[in-house]
Amino acid sequence: MTAQEALRLTTVLEQELDRRQKAITLWNDIYKGSQNLGFASERFKAAFGGLFEGFSDNWSEVVCDAPSERLCPVGFRFGTGDEKDPPAADKDAQRIWQSSNMDAWAQVAHTEASVKARSFALVWAADPDAEEVEPEITIEDATQCIVAYEPGSRRKRKAALKRFDGDDGYQYATLYLPDELWKWRRVTGRSGLILPSSLALSRWQPRGDRPEQQRIPNPLGRVPMVELRNRPRLTDDPTPEHQQVIPLQGATNKLIADMLTASEAGAFPARWGAGIDLPKDPLTGQEIDDPELWRLAVNKMLRASNPNAKFGNFEAADLSNFVAGITLLTEHISALSRTPPTYFMGKIQNVSADALTAAEAGLASKCRIKTTFLGEDWEEVLRLAFLVKGDEKRGMNPLAETIWRDVEYRTEAQHIDAVLKKKALGVPWRQLMEDAGYTPTQIDRMERMLEEDADRAARSLDFKVPGEEGLEAGQDQQVDPEVVA
Repeated sequence: MTAQEALRLTTVLEQELDRRQKAITLWNDIYKGSQNLGFASERFKAAFGGLFEGFSDNWSEVVCDAPSERLCPVGFRFGTGDEKDPPAADKDAQRIWQSSNMDAWAQVAHTEASVKARSFALVWAADPDAEEVEPEITIEDATQCIVAYEPGSRRKRKAALKRFDGDDGYQYATLYLPDELWKWRRVTGRSGLILPSSLALSRWQPRGDRPEQQRIPNPLGRVPMVELRNRPRLTDDPTPEHQQVIPLQGATNKLIADMLTASEAGAFPARWGAGIDLPKDPLTGQEIDDPELWRLAVNKMLRASNPNAKFGNFEAADLSNFVAGITLLTEHISALSRTPPTYFMGKIQNVSADALTAAEAGLASKCRIKTTFLGEDWEEVLRLAFLVKGDEKRGMNPLAETIWRDVEYRTEAQHIDAVLKKKALGVPWRQLMEDAGYTPTQIDRMERMLEEDADRAARSLDFKVPGEEGLEAGQDQQVDPEVVA
């Protein structure tokens, strides 16, 4: 690809990336609770001012975090398809995964995809000039990256772009192609505004002074960036986890703001008085209606000279209607997002274990579907990592498989009981340990410990009493009991 063609493709991808910015920013703000008081009335602002500026009753965060916190890859298998060679957890894949700290950053990738509809994983050499090249996996943000696919395909990546701001007054971009990388930069302002590419202060220029710094060969033969999509569709774009509950979140915020306003205006009982003779100004003879006369306190009381004067209280405002409305909306949020009701309740009473399991069935089912799609993406990431190391066999292996931690929460007793029942059916030991929730690293360690225990047991069976070594066949020898002891 010529520089002109690469620049044209960069511009096309950048325009699509600009188009996504508004929606991604909105989704992220709602997840953080930045717009929770967007429906507050002028009366609310007049009553409280900036008192509740940082207030947040944010259920969107719960909806997004509920599935992402259950998605935890613990290992990978790279099988050969041969029945005599069943795939086991790949130790090299585990080492690559751990060396990039992906046991932690994979959780971030899942959360970002849940909030922003997409997240990205970039695979490249940690040190391309090293004697033994090691891969590095990094998680990228949806506001900075975009992946383009071949026409008519949802899997074959055609190109990818990463755009980011530097600290030196430049904006940088890297175009990833299957056979090469193009690096660009341009002058940017320091206002912090994200401007569309059509409004940029300058145009993209090749980065670096030498041609080898501007155009880098890609030895992988594939675009090294993988897109992790949340709730993928055939023709529509992927959507964040909380998109359908955003209107309900806004309605909840409105009711909470109204409830706070009502509590300020009428939650405390107002007092009234009738037949009270107000004091008069001795000079003008006019009645003095001083509001301070009606401000009651512990050490202050009202007194009337008129024996027919009466006093009383108005009833305080009933806020239970607001509570009922907020409860109804949170129940709808739970049903639409398939988030268990227990996530929205402050306390749980008189609920059986079977009822709790049934309440989480929807979330567990949703997470299992997510593991299917996200597992394919993580397998492609590991294939790219092996290609970085020059391992063509595993880098081109279509039989890769992601090992996930159980997405369903169970007690330890339930886990062990299920494992024992599977053992009675003849399930192999390693599979039992996976089902029990142990990682491949823990299973390998336990297997070595079992072998060591077996060796110690065998050595104890081979123990010979001192003095027996010199006995010949058919000879008897008296052994001192103290020596044996």
